[in-house]
Amino acid sequence: MKETFHAMAVDIGGTKMSAAVVDSNGKVQDQVITSRVPFTRLGAADQLKIIDWIRKQRTSFSEQLSGVGLSICGNVDEENGFVHLSANLHWREIPFGQMVEQACGLPVVAATDVCMAALAEMTWGVARGKKFFAWVTIGTGFGGYLVLDGQLYRGFHGYAGNFGHNTWDEYSNEVCGCGKSGCIEKFVSGPGIAKAGQKKYSSGGLMTLIDKPHANPLRAEDVFKAASLGDADARAIIDEAIRLTAINLAGLVNILDLEMLVIGGGVAHAASDYIDRISLQIRQYLMTTEAKRDLLVVSESFTNSALIGSAAAVFQKKGILVNQGWLV
Repeated sequence: MKETFHAMAVDIGGTKMSAAVVDSNGKVQDQVITSRVPFTRLGAADQLKIIDWIRKQRTSFSEQLSGVGLSICGNVDEENGFVHLSANLHWREIPFGQMVEQACGLPVVAATDVCMAALAEMTWGVARGKKFFAWVTIGTGFGGYLVLDGQLYRGFHGYAGNFGHNTWDEYSNEVCGCGKSGCIEKFVSGPGIAKAGQKKYSSGGLMTLIDKPHANPLRAEDVFKAASLGDADARAIIDEAIRLTAINLAGLVNILDLEMLVIGGGVAHAASDYIDRISLQIRQYLMTTEAKRDLLVVSESFTNSALIGSAAAVFQKKGILVNQGWLV
């Protein structure tokens, strides 16, 4: 009988963090533990509180662990777990992987969350056997990771997949967490949809939410709810977010000739037809007949692909799983 191994998987997103034990078959043991990401008064994610939370979860797991897989929303050096930039966590040049390794007493494998998500899909998910695909997340941020010719594609510095930080409108005064103005992420992400909804609501629109106190900023969920109730302004905001997302992703497909887009994230799942609508609209912007015919636009396989993928990274580093292009 094949031996089963276990890893602690941790995913730190822009607003929440999760931890679980995942086995070498990609199965979550027991339950996923989730908490809000703590922030300091200066607006940055609190590194010490996050590490303390991770350490507490590690001690609560009874299984013998092969290591800790660490998924982080940002640009992460996979060789040492150094976080060079996380726009949503407001981190720059943080040796976070090493800090977690010292706190937990286990080897740590760290990478950007979208890399981990792509790894999960190609190892155990819907993209298994696919050679040319992109993992796409639409949530607090907008971005992804690439698999080209069956290998994770990192690019020269290891940051490939930051298409959410392509400039869409540099004159918009929408300053992104990365420091640039007008990134497409600012228009199609959850915060972008919420901001568009707030602007419309403050000027008398979104009448289905007229009873909501003005002191409480709108969330993306509020805009989706209003759209589901038939509000024309909310529907227009969602339509525009889908249009811009489709244009951006079509450019990616046109350049790389991808066979599949695997989409996840809170915005992508905020409406039951959101991914289907992207799939339909993206074909207006694809160049070739073959791409329009063959491109698959599908939902992620897992509730949290980045979490599952971080465990896969541990198993591949340890030689437990067949290498899928991970740095070993």
